[in-house]
Amino acid sequence: MSEFKIIAEKTLDDIFNLVESNYKDFEVDFEDENLRIDSLKNNNTYIISIHSPTSQIWLSSPLSGAHHFEMFSDDSWVSTRDKELKLLELLTKELDQG
Repeated sequence: MSEFKIIAEKTLDDIFNLVESNYKDFEVDFEDENLRIDSLKNNNTYIISIHSPTSQIWLSSPLSGAHHFEMFSDDSWVSTRDKELKLLELLTKELDQG
């Protein structure tokens, strides 16, 4: 297994645990290389996927749309379009909004 894949799977596992521990209004499910986060309040669904061909994590958000993230040396996942945008910061900000 590649280093990318190991780190990406750990990241999705960390997000799974974060959502399960801190966001009671969301249901989270890990299937293959996809993490699905469903809001129990409304019909919003987030999909976070490992995209091995590009070594990226892809986020589909009902609030901000589609994003692609690359891993940087500090083990953070940064948007390919906006280097100021980080995966965990964006996701927690949106989940905090409900």
